[in-house]
Amino acid sequence: MPGIPYSSRSSAEDVLDLEAAAAAVTAAQRALEAARRELSAAIRAARRDGEPVRAIAQRTGLHPTMVLNTLAVPPPVTPRQDPGRSR
Repeated sequence: MPGIPYSSRSSAEDVLDLEAAAAAVTAAQRALEAARRELSAAIRAARRDGEPVRAIAQRTGLHPTMVLNTLAVPPPVTPRQDPGRSR
């Protein structure tokens, strides 16, 4: 059984790599959440325009059940600021 490979890198370099990797994962998670919101909005818009669920599924590569599940979840509520009020 081979031994654990030895690295000549310092532990400070390992910490920086770990922090960079964690930051990359966080950024990717945020990008994925944004992409999911955009896809959900596009699915709702296509359905509102009268497109059949099966056609939406084919266009997105999703199973029709996933399209139906997306449509079943209400869109996120965005807070609105009263135009007459200032913060």
